[in-house]
Amino acid sequence: MSMIIGGTKIDEGEKVKGLLKVGEAPAHDVAMPYIAISGAQPGPRLCVLGGIHPLEYASIEGVLRVAREIEPGVLRGTLLVVPVVNTDGFEARAAFNNPIDYVNQNRVFPGDHAGTMSRRVAYILFDEIVSKADCLIDSHGGDLTEDISRFVIIGDTEDEDIHRKMVGMAQCYDALYIRLTNIKGSTKEALDKYGIPCITPESGTPYPVREEDIMFHHDGIINVMRHLGMLEGSPETRKLEVNPTQERLYAERGGIWRQGVRAGQKVKKGMVLGEVVNLFGETLQTVRAPFDGVANNLRTSCVANTGDTLLSVIEV
Repeated sequence: MSMIIGGTKIDEGEKVKGLLKVGEAPAHDVAMPYIAISGAQPGPRLCVLGGIHPLEYASIEGVLRVAREIEPGVLRGTLLVVPVVNTDGFEARAAFNNPIDYVNQNRVFPGDHAGTMSRRVAYILFDEIVSKADCLIDSHGGDLTEDISRFVIIGDTEDEDIHRKMVGMAQCYDALYIRLTNIKGSTKEALDKYGIPCITPESGTPYPVREEDIMFHHDGIINVMRHLGMLEGSPETRKLEVNPTQERLYAERGGIWRQGVRAGQKVKKGMVLGEVVNLFGETLQTVRAPFDGVANNLRTSCVANTGDTLLSVIEV
């Protein structure tokens, strides 16, 4: 079945690339790139997003690799890809926000056709692309202040069927665990607005862009497509705990954060995870693991103010 995106018709068996115009800045158009791959055989419609947060390069690259590999002849259904949603933030190398209106792009969905630019981006994305999908993958990879390893976020819902579908998609990723969210304005709004399962895989950090994080996203998307029957082959899946115990560890004093572990590293209760020192190099706080688990959501900045999150430990 054909579809129309931004006035362009995509027929069965076609792979179409284009720019979806959102609005105008004084010297340039604001637009999102999209790749629509319509399979030669009928099947589900999967939407895959990247670059909602501009510096999450591992997820962007993982999404692009999938879009480059998939051709209509091997596909059942339709793959709709937007590799970089927040294009102005991407060009400006801006952390989290759209620099035109200084808004976190992932807090304004489903958007507003008459709002500021971030809200217009959200509206056009949902109206032109997400609304046409049966499932949504919003790929994230750790923005400027974050080093994240291998977990998947799903929306909290009372709909048991949708919950089961989201868990099934999440378990297609080589992840450590699944986290439930009720955050308003994220792409989870597609769950409420369109009733479609929506997952947010997370892994990566801007510098360096690690190959294992890229492949986490790439392989996860391919596995989801097999899980949905869009590609030949059986998906590799794993049992993942939903909402395991997690404790965020904070800076008690302001100073320099000296990190002692890496994202995804297994830790033992009492293990030293890092320390905060003052500007003379004297220890102010020694941070220890509260229980056995995995270190994640690490702070990449050496600067720590009182109350800043340093990292999390998850009991998996």
